[in-house]
Amino acid sequence: MASNIWIQCQLPMTFEFRKVLAFRSILDRRILKGKISQVVCLSFPLLLLLVQGCSNLPFYSNDAPKRHVNLRTIDWAPEPHFYSETSLTTKQPSANALHDRTSFREEALLPERNDYLEQLSRSFVLDHHLDNHRVQQEIAILQRNPHYFDSLQSRLERYLPFICDKVLSRNLPGELCLIPIIESALDPFAFSSGGAAGFWQFIPSTAKRYGLKIDWWVDERRDLLASTDAALDYLVYLNGRFDDWLLAIASYNWGEGRVARAKKQRGSDAGFFDLRVPAETAGYVPRLLAFSAVFAAPDAYDMHLFINRADIDEQALAIVDTTDQLDVSTAARASGISVETLYRINPALNQWSTHPRGPHRLMVPAPNRDRIQTALANIPPDERVSWIRHKIARNETLGELALHYGTDIATMLKANKMTSTRIIAGNYLLIPRSTIPIDRYPTLNLDRNTNGAVHVVRGGESLWTIAKRYRVTTDTLMRTNRIGPNEIIRPGRKIIIPQKTSPGAVVRAIRYKIKNGDSLATIARKFNVSVGAIANRNTLDPEKYIHPGQELTIEVNVTSARSR
Repeated sequence: MASNIWIQCQLPMTFEFRKVLAFRSILDRRILKGKISQVVCLSFPLLLLLVQGCSNLPFYSNDAPKRHVNLRTIDWAPEPHFYSETSLTTKQPSANALHDRTSFREEALLPERNDYLEQLSRSFVLDHHLDNHRVQQEIAILQRNPHYFDSLQSRLERYLPFICDKVLSRNLPGELCLIPIIESALDPFAFSSGGAAGFWQFIPSTAKRYGLKIDWWVDERRDLLASTDAALDYLVYLNGRFDDWLLAIASYNWGEGRVARAKKQRGSDAGFFDLRVPAETAGYVPRLLAFSAVFAAPDAYDMHLFINRADIDEQALAIVDTTDQLDVSTAARASGISVETLYRINPALNQWSTHPRGPHRLMVPAPNRDRIQTALANIPPDERVSWIRHKIARNETLGELALHYGTDIATMLKANKMTSTRIIAGNYLLIPRSTIPIDRYPTLNLDRNTNGAVHVVRGGESLWTIAKRYRVTTDTLMRTNRIGPNEIIRPGRKIIIPQKTSPGAVVRAIRYKIKNGDSLATIARKFNVSVGAIANRNTLDPEKYIHPGQELTIEVNVTSARSR
């Protein structure tokens, strides 16, 4: 849409008085004399005044210069958005307020300062396309909810500066800092119906492609540092492919292959707004541009958005080196902060310690970084993780030992330099274990529930038959009982059947649209929930068919949802 228009008014330059006089003579010659004639005579002076006033109007002839009007300086109703039935009036800031950053900074120095936003706005380099109707629509939606950012205030102050420092250290556009707000509202436990998770909403395949661990110990999609590095690597790659940041951002949302095909259909010079894209992507890029415009000048849009350096310093996070695998309770005790606090600011942790294969680090409150780093460095190596020397009993398996000691098979294999899961009765294993009972850790991935049912395996049974009997997923049983995917369960083994979500779980309700080929069983398996839980939540009969297009509400424990 053009950013300006030409307005041209073409009206007569003169008023022909002879027509008025002729009209009056006709009235005099006819029967309309007397009072009608008097009325006309009395109105003649008023006509003269009217003509004199008209001579002062800005009339233009065909040769007069045209008048240029900048749409940025006027209020106007944008075209209806593709997903909206109504037009919303968007209040546009003046061009000076957007482009003269010096005047913006001077205006922002109010009693309630916005110094961090001022600094951030100077890193914005992309064209925000403020005259595009989709961007206007997204701004209008924000204007209808002027306190939207209030609910995100603590996350903005805790996470956004860290993300922006990573973006700017690589000389990337500052607008990229805002993508996690669009993706996850800066909620590390955000989870989508497509299986995307974390700050940057990585799906498992892309996460693994960029080196993020998703295993028993951690889910690095929820790791602030690792996920941000991976996301920026991905965005840099996409921009290198398309040489266009808006196309790179669209690809991040829709997929690089789809964007490449859409661009090929429209021509090599096509930009994002020239492409035919699905509704989600059609709103995604304009939403980021709208957020960028509001972050650059919140006052111009009547938005309540304040981020100040003093507030950030109180909640800032920093990284400390743990040297090796470290028990979280030991780290908390040495650093003088609570176990709960460590888990809260290290949301990637699933278990009682950091990952045995690294990276060996923790996020801690920035004001205490140096003190905590010194305290962790002084922990003796033999106290970082407690180890037990276990004598293998007859019929024991690595899976059973992993379940009992709260660890995983891979860690035991590495610790004991084993290449096979085969173990021999009478031999010894070194097994890492927590320094305090497992149930005292507020870990987020322990699906084991002491209130759950206990099933004793009989001959001929498998995890699949047991899962089907209790209407849970095999993934649930494997995670709850720490059973490896290739592990054989023997008769007599006790299997815990979880009956409800564990106390430490992080649950998010998502909306899922049923696709062709879906069944309640496949959907339950996808999100690691039971068929009964889906049926009860949506008032469904689990024995009846479901239909493509139906929407289900599914309550997902995001720390144990299926990740492959």
